[in-house]
Amino acid sequence: MNGFKEIQSTANFAGLEKEHTDRWEKLGVVEMLKKARSGCEEKVYYDGPITANNMPHYGHAITWTLKDIIPRYWSMRGYFVSRNMGWDCQGIPVEWEVEKELGFKDKRDIEKFGVAKFNELCKKSVFRYRDSIFQYERQLGRWFDNADMYYTMDKNYIESMWWSLKVLYEKGLLYEGHKVVAYSTRAGTPLSTHEVKDGGYLEMEDPYVIVKFKLNDLKHPDTYFLAWTTTPWTIPGNLLLALSSKIKYVKVTCGGERYIIAKDCVDAVFKGKACDGVEDIPAKSLLNMEYQQPFDFFEKKRSEGCFKVVEAAHITTDEGTGIVHLAPYGAEDFDVFMTLGIPLFDYLDETGNFNQVLPKYAGLFYKDANQKIIADLKESDALFDTGTLLHRMPMCYRTKTPLIYKPIKSWYLAVTKIKAKMIKENRRINWVPQHVRDGNSGQWIENAKDWSLSRQRYWGTPLPIWINDATGEIKFIGSFAQLKDLSGVAVVDPHKPFVDEITWKDEKYGGTFRRIPDVIDVWYDSGSVPFAKLHYPFENKDVFEKRFPADYISEGMDQTHLWFYTMHVLGVALFDRIPFENVVVNGMMLDKNGDKLSKSKGNFLPMDTVLEQYGADVLRYFITTSPIVQGEFARFYEDALATVRKEFFLLVWNSLKYFLTYAKLHNYAPSLAQPTSPAVLDVWILARLQETINAMCENLDKYLIMNAA
Repeated sequence: MNGFKEIQSTANFAGLEKEHTDRWEKLGVVEMLKKARSGCEEKVYYDGPITANNMPHYGHAITWTLKDIIPRYWSMRGYFVSRNMGWDCQGIPVEWEVEKELGFKDKRDIEKFGVAKFNELCKKSVFRYRDSIFQYERQLGRWFDNADMYYTMDKNYIESMWWSLKVLYEKGLLYEGHKVVAYSTRAGTPLSTHEVKDGGYLEMEDPYVIVKFKLNDLKHPDTYFLAWTTTPWTIPGNLLLALSSKIKYVKVTCGGERYIIAKDCVDAVFKGKACDGVEDIPAKSLLNMEYQQPFDFFEKKRSEGCFKVVEAAHITTDEGTGIVHLAPYGAEDFDVFMTLGIPLFDYLDETGNFNQVLPKYAGLFYKDANQKIIADLKESDALFDTGTLLHRMPMCYRTKTPLIYKPIKSWYLAVTKIKAKMIKENRRINWVPQHVRDGNSGQWIENAKDWSLSRQRYWGTPLPIWINDATGEIKFIGSFAQLKDLSGVAVVDPHKPFVDEITWKDEKYGGTFRRIPDVIDVWYDSGSVPFAKLHYPFENKDVFEKRFPADYISEGMDQTHLWFYTMHVLGVALFDRIPFENVVVNGMMLDKNGDKLSKSKGNFLPMDTVLEQYGADVLRYFITTSPIVQGEFARFYEDALATVRKEFFLLVWNSLKYFLTYAKLHNYAPSLAQPTSPAVLDVWILARLQETINAMCENLDKYLIMNAA
């Protein structure tokens, strides 16, 4: 007997996979492999932490496949590989799911409910789908170490983040700034540029107005600047008008009044109205002219240099009038104000409602105030035209509500100070596909702004900044031990509201040190993976030094401005080097027609169905042989899976069936000894086998997974 097991003619790949995964689990194969490779040369990959408050989807299947292939290959080549898995536990994504379950309307509901109770629910929600995630990963054949996991909400992880923030502060890379930034009124917090990009844009209908700003100049009676905006709610806060000296302007006489406007915009703005004359007017002659604001709420700011015409670089004639009104609610407006030294103010509260700075509109949501402001403009004869239009609006990446730009105090990481080094280090990374280096990743780094870290939220890593309420002295805390030394209180739970209760008196100068209320951008959590998962520098210094930078990471293309980017920022800022050397960037699945996979459309097979009917290997092979592993799109549908099953897996299965039939017939007994057959065909087969092995190893050494497949 040769000991070969007979197989059925009809293959049940899903059933076979279950047999193997059950066997692996029973044997503890990951632990066995870890012990077998102990003491061997190590290869390192970082597992991007998963947010576990939703069921897995095909995006996870893609990344899990790519995260499994390279470490599995390394193990086969004799390397030790730590297969630890990460969990992203905090931030707006987690908070938002809990808010939805509780039926909250805005963040004020959280404070009424109780921050401690809310955060406890957030903590529990992280584990809700953990078992489902484990099960899917197991079905997909991914090997991971159950005993070696990290959680970004863990006390040790947070302490390492505090250490890093203090180091950045001491390096002069952290500062507090008052800037106009993207702001989510639903979440009640500012967002970073990478979060804004992640949210994308949505076409929305909004009102527009063309407003008349009367010149304060006796030489130009009944003359008005015309300025166009799609945010009427910002008109009460107008401080300046801006134009460009590169644009030609004219004075148009119409209906007994004169209007100054860009020449290229006349036809669109006047829409065939009978005009008595059009007179060229040099742009430079308009600079520093003063005008009357339609609302007199902030007239006292005229003494600060407001209500005059200035030049700005961002003015165009693509839409509007070629003259732009500037208020404290525009990022480009902010740059002009800073150049001129004009201080900011804010008449919106944290939920986007008008506050008591403007009592007339107090309590109105900014969008709801538009029509009242338009009516007031009309009543004061300051409204030239109004209507509605469709335009693209940035959206909050989690609440799916429109963002505004709002003046906010925030702590910033000065990315612009290290940008040149980041660009240089980025060129050292082996990006697969290669075009990502100078494309998505390189361009994002080149255009990087300082990173707004502060989040006015609750379930997140608290910023470790204590400020003396009498003197303004700042204490950056870099460890729990330091905080205990200063306050006499041991840190039990570093989250809100408990950490906020830790204060101490300044015996020398008076006052009390209190923590600022902000938590940190959740992407700082994941960017800290290389050191924080090891509780560095408090523990595992030698392990960190061996495992930094990583040999390999892999995630989707969107991570070029998210996880890859934040790790890169912190790698350069803290350690002056890249945090990873090789990265495979995957694309995404589309349906048969090239549309995004959508639950509401029902345009894809559920992952459960695919795994049950076709098996994980068919799905994995589809992924690894598709453009997805080259950062591109791939059309995913049942016929494509059936083709993979038929043309590869059934071919292998039938070949195995053929071999087993004749092996049994000839009583073939295999041997581990090197084959020595002199037959030309045997020599050729062995040569082709070695060529295949060499080619696959060469491609996997270069992280070219599609070529290897």
